Amino acid sequence: MPRTGLTPSEIQDKAVEIAIDQMRAKGFEKVRLVDVAKEMGISHAALYSHFQDKTALLDAVSERWLVNLDQKQDLLVSEKRDPLQKILTWFQNLHRMKLEKVKLDPELYKAFDMAAEQSKPFIQTHLSNMRNQMSKLVTEAMEQKKLKKKDVNMVTEILISAGTAFTHPKLVAQHCEENREPLLVQTIEAVLKGLV
Repeated sequence: MPRTGLTPSEIQDKAVEIAIDQMRAKGFEKVRLVDVAKEMGISHAALYSHFQDKTALLDAVSERWLVNLDQKQDLLVSEKRDPLQKILTWFQNLHRMKLEKVKLDPELYKAFDMAAEQSKPFIQTHLSNMRNQMSKLVTEAMEQKKLKKKDVNMVTEILISAGTAFTHPKLVAQHCEENREPLLVQTIEAVLKGLV
């Protein structure tokens, strides 16, 4: 254990928390590892052993948010209720969580959007988690005869493609001042009706 009395995992968590505070206070472009280390009371060299550069720290901020988002969606997937309603709620939740981040945490959202553009590994993990979640919901709907038996992967792709206009980082930010949720609901309901 280092002289801080913190484990490596605790150091990383604390650095992420400080980075989040600094991003909110002065913008993600102005976050510096030297300042984060200073606030933690450790050398910047010690912090570099956990984050190779500022980008790695910003990625850790975005990754933490996506992990929490995915966990919330996993809870929805496991609920015992109508799978078609869960599919609709899944899209609404995803849209709302991203919209909330754009409006309440714009600097953190900018860092996330940059990571998404570069298709970082944790972004790929999130996209994979989304597909797995939707695939489970589609399978459940087919098993309950709420959807026609078709190729699960194809139906999953159809639904995710239909929802992309409301969940893609750039599009959520671009339309953040509009109430697009009614259109999202109509779009997903229309797709589901076509699949029934």
